[in-house]
Amino acid sequence: MAIIMAESSYERRVKALYEKQIRMEALEAKFIKKVYKFNSNLLDVKEAACRHQRKVGKLQKVLMERREELDKRVSFIEELDRELEATKLRDLAMKDRIKQQKMLVRQRKNEIMESIHTLSKTTETYINQDALPARVKGVTVLRGDKRNQLIPFDLKSTDVEGLDSLCQHLESLNVDMAQWQQLISLAMDVAMESRAPTTPPKEATNCNSIIEIDLTSPTCHI
Repeated sequence: MAIIMAESSYERRVKALYEKQIRMEALEAKFIKKVYKFNSNLLDVKEAACRHQRKVGKLQKVLMERREELDKRVSFIEELDRELEATKLRDLAMKDRIKQQKMLVRQRKNEIMESIHTLSKTTETYINQDALPARVKGVTVLRGDKRNQLIPFDLKSTDVEGLDSLCQHLESLNVDMAQWQQLISLAMDVAMESRAPTTPPKEATNCNSIIEIDLTSPTCHI
């Protein structure tokens, strides 16, 4: 009876150990499954982290490129600003020079017109400005005790012989030819300047050289 009871106790212990081993194996399998799942999740996280890192690297590269491009644009804009400022300064300087030149031109023109007025009174010669530079047209007045003598003239500016004859005739009448010819020359200059933007008449093509030749002609005894 005692042996039977002993065997039953042993069986119970063996059975308990067996059941405990089964539970341990179940727990171990469950733990292994959790570890596998954890490792799998960890691998997914690592892969996701790697993908994210690659994306971050690409974004950083793009950001760096954009930053370099922005720096270049900023430098380009700054260079444009400097060039624009320099251009403005050049324009201001140019405008100032043009203004000074215009003032000098007006001053010179006023001086010439004043000289023409003075010479016109001195020589008693009045020039038709509208006829210049194509024609030398006007009248010289010779003052006399009893009456004045009018000497009109109307010649092409290219008529060298006619101008020489007019010079000789006026010189024979004691007209100051130096001042008279200076008057004609100044009046011709004014007419040429006022008509410079447009095409001059064919008759006036060589009027400057003709007047210069006339002024130095030996027949006028200047």
